[in-house]
Amino acid sequence: MKMTKDLLRIESRLKDVLKPVTPRAEFVTELQNKLDQEIVKRVKTKKVQTGILVAGGIVSLAVMVITIIRSLTAWPGIIKGISQKLPKMQKRQQALSV
Repeated sequence: MKMTKDLLRIESRLKDVLKPVTPRAEFVTELQNKLDQEIVKRVKTKKVQTGILVAGGIVSLAVMVITIIRSLTAWPGIIKGISQKLPKMQKRQQALSV
């Protein structure tokens, strides 16, 4: 409570001591233009960042799909290779066991 009262007292003193100043119109216009330019820069930067993020996601998705397709199409070759090597391995085992 005391802090609030102190703040109110300080505020009222500042209102009495400080007088409002109206800025020049050209200053306000120049400041507004600078702020508008800054906002435009930030919006462009945000769009570029979003574009890069989306492009990265699309490339990652494409790589993942290609990897999945390659792994699925590689299974018949892997199975064929195993089935061709399996009889040779069995013959070697039989020869070693004799």
